Formats: sequence, C-alpha cells, structure tokens
Amino acid sequence: MPLPRRPLILCLLALVIGTLLVSGCLTEPPAAKPPVTMNMSSLTLYTEDVPPYNYVDNGTLQGISVDLLSLITAGMGENLSWEQVKVVPWSEGYTAALTGNKTMIFAIARLPERETSFKWAGPIIPLTPVLFALPERGIVVTSPDDLEGYRIGAVAENAEVQQLLEIGVNQSRIVLAPNASVMVTMLQDGEIDLMAYSQAAGRYFTRQVTGSFDTFRVVYVFPDIPLYYAFSRDVPDETVLSFQKVLDTLKTEKEAEGFSEYERILYRYTGVSCQPQPYPVAEVMNLVNVTVAAIEKDAPGTIRRVNAGEAPYRDPANSALYAFVFDRNVTLVAQAVNPGQVGTNLYGKTDVTGTPFRDRIVTGALHNGSGWEEYIYMNPTDAGLYYKTSYYRVTEGSDGMTYIVGSGAPSACEW
Repeated sequence: MPLPRRPLILCLLALVIGTLLVSGCLTEPPAAKPPVTMNMSSLTLYTEDVPPYNYVDNGTLQGISVDLLSLITAGMGENLSWEQVKVVPWSEGYTAALTGNKTMIFAIARLPERETSFKWAGPIIPLTPVLFALPERGIVVTSPDDLEGYRIGAVAENAEVQQLLEIGVNQSRIVLAPNASVMVTMLQDGEIDLMAYSQAAGRYFTRQVTGSFDTFRVVYVFPDIPLYYAFSRDVPDETVLSFQKVLDTLKTEKEAEGFSEYERILYRYTGVSCQPQPYPVAEVMNLVNVTVAAIEKDAPGTIRRVNAGEAPYRDPANSALYAFVFDRNVTLVAQAVNPGQVGTNLYGKTDVTGTPFRDRIVTGALHNGSGWEEYIYMNPTDAGLYYKTSYYRVTEGSDGMTYIVGSGAPSACEW
C-alpha cells in the first residue's frame, strides 16, 4: 500500500538533511583565523640624516621621528634594535623601501603619487615650509606680491626653491646656500632678507647657530606636507594599525605632569611656534559668549553638543577655534575637539613648560569673572607646539552648577 504523500515528503526531507550533515554542508563554518601580524624586529628600517626629524649626532641616532619610534615599538611590546636602522642618502633608502619586502622608511612626505606604494602611519609632524625674517626688520608678508624686492635665501635643490618659483618669485631674487646653517648666518648678517626653509628644521638650525629658537620670526607659511612612517605593502595591516594606535596614544594621553610624551619630544627639538597672522580676539570672545549664553539656557544639552564637536562650539573653518568648559574644581566638563579627557580633574596639571594654566583659568574666572591666559599647547588636530591665548568667563548653568567657559587660538608673534 503506498505511503500517504505528506509522510513520504517528510521522509525524503529527513534523508536529504542527514546526507548534508554527513557531508559537512550544514556544519558550522571554521573559526576565523587570527589576524596576521609581523614583529617590528623583522623589518629593515631606512632613514636619512635630516635634523630635527632623524639624524646622527656623536654616533647616536636621534630626532623627533627616532624618539617617537623608540616609544612606539616599546608600546607595542617590542625592543627595537638600532642595528635595524640604515641611515643612508634619501634616494638609496627610498628605492630600497619601495622595492624591498619587510621594510619601513621614515620620515617621508605622504604625497598623492606615493599613496598606493606604501602603508602609512602618522603623521609624525607637518613639514611646514615658511619664510623667516629678523623681527627688527618689521617685514610683513600677507601675499606673494609682498615679496617683491626681497633677497630670499634657500638651500640648493630643496623643495622651497620650487615653491618660491611657483608663487612668482623671480629666480634672480633667490640666493642659494649650501646648507641651512650657512643660510641662518646669512640672514643674521643681513646678506639676505628672508630665509625659506621648513619651520621645525629652521628653528632647530637657528638654535644651533644663534643659541635661541626665537631669533627669527615666521612671516609667511606655505601649505603643510605631512611626514609619516611608511611600510612596504607586504607588512600586515594589523602591524601598521597597532603602530598607529600607539602613536595616537602618545599624542593624546597626558602624563602625570599634564602633557604628553609627544609634546615633550617636540619641545626638545623645535621649541614653541607662533602664528604670523594677528590673533583672532573677536572670534574667540564671541565663541565664549555664545557658549555661555547656551549653558545658561540649557546646560546639559549644550555640554552634550560641545563634546560632540558641533558648530558653533567647534569652528568648521578653523580647527584651532573651539570651546572648552571646566567646573570650579578644574575638572574638564566639555571639550569640542578632544573629548577623551572629559571627566578628568586637571588641577595642578601644566603645559610642557610647567605653567598650570588650567588652574589659572579657573581661579581667574572665579575671582574676576573673566580674563585671558597665555600658555603652550598642541592643537589636537595638528602636530606642533604653539603659544596660545585663551579668553574665559564664569557662568551659572541652567542646572545651577558653576561653569568656566573658554576658547583660544594660537598667538601671533610679538617682537
């Protein structure tokens, strides 16, 4: 007697499922393989002798990128052997890093034409070409047109020569020097009116020759060229990401004193920079006043918006212009660019020179209602130490709490 149709279908279905189970078709997929990594000790590293980024002094390799590299590899749980690092002419190192496996080169400009040739970690610091001048000359440069008639020094074959030509400087006005130290002396002695060089390197060589970072002032700034660590394409992504994570931590994580290891390194090699343009006093005061009014109306909502980096509490056109908020105990309540510190009590913490500027801001606000404070800081969105002046005001929020609201921007040089 034939089986009813429904039981027959169920039997056939069970047979098919059983066959699939036996064959492994319905078994769980294999576990994901762990990420592939590569130890830094297995890489060959290339660099060149270019102070203050990477250079040899008395047989010791040092510089901004070198000191950072040592801290990064330690943060990755590895001990870097300096025998891995080859200090060679740029063309030799670049070719080796570009064509070889298991390599890294530093510090290298991250240019569009190089983007797909390497895997990148950084930035280390911007390479910022500038024009330096003696402050007593009173030279003001607001556009390339203002350079007419000046003798401008540049190191032969450096990128600054091409940048000067591109902005319309006549070749006859460019005075070539064999190296930066000679050019510093030429500017100091009046043989040239302006010196075209990287800001960090120019300040380094200025101190070497004159004994001070601040002998000259910056009167014109060219577009930044960011410097990076570049890995060969065969280095696993996980290794590069781990390297990047430690670098980011070195920049943002404050030590017990109140500043980061990254800031300490920059201060050692480059000192502190200032802006060539006038300080935007009106914009800073306006942002503080707007934030105060918003906190008085809706403190919780405003604090949430500040920490989210929303406009107007973070200026979309000027990354250095943003609001911050303290309570009366110097605990950071809100910060529009780097909210990672929110909730941290910063009483007694200083800038890299030892100035307890946060304490002074809160104390000044509680005693005087408002005021100004100057200190040294690192812009969270840009590498480099700058003089900064912040305006602050005390207010009572809609929640009955006392808040100190501030904002600032890099200070212009004053001589």
